[in-house]
Amino acid sequence: MKRLIATSPAVLGGIAAVTLVAGAGAAIAAWRVQSEEVVLTAGTATLSQGNKPVVAAKGNLVTVSWTPNTFGERKVDSYRIKRYDLSGTAQQPHGGCEENVAKETCTDAQVPVGSWRYTVVPVKAGWTGPESEKSDAVLVAADGKVVVIPAPLVDKAAGPAAGPAVVQLGDPADPAVATTDLANQPPAWTLQPGADGVLGKDDTLTYGGSAAVDPKTIIKDWDGKARDVTVAAKAADPGHSAVLTVDDGTTRVFGPLAVPDSTVAADTTFTATLAAVDGRIVVTLGAPQVAPAPDEAAPAPAQPTETSPGQPVQEPETTAPAEPPSQEAPAPTESAGSGTESEPAGPPASDGGGATEGEPDTPLTDTSATGTPPAAEVTPTATGDPAVVLVSA
Repeated sequence: MKRLIATSPAVLGGIAAVTLVAGAGAAIAAWRVQSEEVVLTAGTATLSQGNKPVVAAKGNLVTVSWTPNTFGERKVDSYRIKRYDLSGTAQQPHGGCEENVAKETCTDAQVPVGSWRYTVVPVKAGWTGPESEKSDAVLVAADGKVVVIPAPLVDKAAGPAAGPAVVQLGDPADPAVATTDLANQPPAWTLQPGADGVLGKDDTLTYGGSAAVDPKTIIKDWDGKARDVTVAAKAADPGHSAVLTVDDGTTRVFGPLAVPDSTVAADTTFTATLAAVDGRIVVTLGAPQVAPAPDEAAPAPAQPTETSPGQPVQEPETTAPAEPPSQEAPAPTESAGSGTESEPAGPPASDGGGATEGEPDTPLTDTSATGTPPAAEVTPTATGDPAVVLVSA
């Protein structure tokens, strides 16, 4: 009886086993053939991070929009929208932003009083991508005013009282800018921009409420005495309010603070003073900081003169002081048409005699390359002054 005996060699990608059965003796043999290593690759797709949303506010409605995400070459299925309060706690938006959003925009309805930022999370089937950066702040004030505040102008650590806030115009002592419950009025901001309505030198920004503000809650270990700060004012751009940021050099003390757009004509940085006055914190603007202009009176550096190799460097021209002409300076005379040069002769006799003071002597003119001097033309004068010699080439 013939038997088939199966061997069990390790078979790894490309290794073949061959079994031969021959004759009654059932001789068995096996061969292994080694092949090259085979590497299999497959393309993968990942969900990219959500794009930072742009926010716009009107009334208590906030519109959130963003650039679409892709999964490979295809758009994602939807997005999840998150709303964060000032402390960083996530809140559930309402209206069209409450459920997964298939488009790249939605509207959050009935936004409560506070400061809010939004994020976007892309979704594809059962996968979600990384959450986007937070949007600019949407600030809903108690009086119903809603503004969008851009990121702070200074990228520094925020102090205890820093954060977005809405600033009202008016006198901080005027009850018109206070809440109805004066006994429990929380600290609020008021701005006094001066008669022209535009921020400038000596204008003030006040932070205070019904209770005195402890300076140590503004800056650690601060006694409330006047200290130098910098106020950066950014003019409004489309969709954003004009803002102020108060910086003490190492920390963002206040801000970003939304102010009426009309109070900031252009981006400006002011020197300022921060002080505690009668239980309030007062910022008094100083002069705007202006970049130093270049000194136009400073002489320009001398430019080197380009020369060919082997040529001496030309020195800059200098004006030598004028010297009075010598009374004995001879004027050159030549015989017209002769090939020889005569000795210099003195000036012709005149009533005054000698050369006129203050007039320079006429220099000698070099002869031509052939050695023949050019013809000279002498023009006598009627006053008896020395003749003028004109030499023609």
